[in-house]
Amino acid sequence: MKKKLLRTIVPALLVSMSSSLALANITLDERSIPTPVGISSEMATIIENRELPPVMPVPESTEEWLAFQKAFNVSGIELAHRGMERLGVTYEAKTYAGVETFFVTPKNVAPEYKDKWLIHIHGGAFIFGGDESALREAAWVANGLGAQVISIDYRKPPLNPFPAALEDTVAVWKELTKTQKPEATAIFGTSAGGNLTLATVLKLQQKGLPTPGAIYAGTPATDLTQASDSWHTLKGLDPLGQREGLIEATFGVYADGENLANPLLSPVYAEIKDFPPTLFLSGTRDLLLSDTVRMHRLLRSANVETQLHVYDGQSHGDYMNGLVAEVPESDDAIREIGLFFNTHLK
Repeated sequence: MKKKLLRTIVPALLVSMSSSLALANITLDERSIPTPVGISSEMATIIENRELPPVMPVPESTEEWLAFQKAFNVSGIELAHRGMERLGVTYEAKTYAGVETFFVTPKNVAPEYKDKWLIHIHGGAFIFGGDESALREAAWVANGLGAQVISIDYRKPPLNPFPAALEDTVAVWKELTKTQKPEATAIFGTSAGGNLTLATVLKLQQKGLPTPGAIYAGTPATDLTQASDSWHTLKGLDPLGQREGLIEATFGVYADGENLANPLLSPVYAEIKDFPPTLFLSGTRDLLLSDTVRMHRLLRSANVETQLHVYDGQSHGDYMNGLVAEVPESDDAIREIGLFFNTHLK
């Protein structure tokens, strides 16, 4: 009886598998997605009360990009100041190595960070997130680790496309490592900042310069050439929106005609032989989950010391909600960053 049943089931499974493999695309029916189980009540409240933003039109001129950039940063600047006031974090704007930066100081500096600074590269699709808006992640990390942070307000498109941002990050790195050991220094950033963190390391390697003791790349955009899987499968769940339209346009404005497969633009195409220990953060509803996973696997294929932490139910950069509210998942993320840096920074 069992053999007869197997003779019936196995061919059916093989036919089903071959049919699935033949399909280039899969269309799913509309579904209702519940609040994830097992997350904190604080994170559940964030998820249940968020709304997807409207699809924004793509600016058609330099003037329109500049106006949009300025307007977009207003809410980020407000959020940064609210978070810093809540956490007791202070900052000083400085021109450092010829680059606009913010020197961010927590209320209490931890002993392990007393005599060193971390380098932060902000996100914002390469175009947005500048000025004091850059302070959001920097303040969250500074407070959570008790670390002093240099946040780089790198030059941005449309006036300063690739490779201006990398020139700025490398300049700050070179200046800081005149007085601080590279192996005692970390670089970190989220989204486009995660991309630039990875690309900065690649650029340092190209120049034969020493690299950081560790890096943290939060949900980085690692492939500007095409949409990785989660851009499709998680569309509609992440308030980041969609790749088509504005986000894809920012990639083009940033690249300014450079081949998008250049590893300094799309780090997932780099030939990795060695790399600093790297921590990745993402979430199961993060549009850039696949970009993050692919980069993590690339580093693992080169036997690089790397960790990937994927938080259930979280969308793009949700772990940073601890800037303005008490969120257990945010506390957990900062703990993982701290453990990783303490392990690898010498």
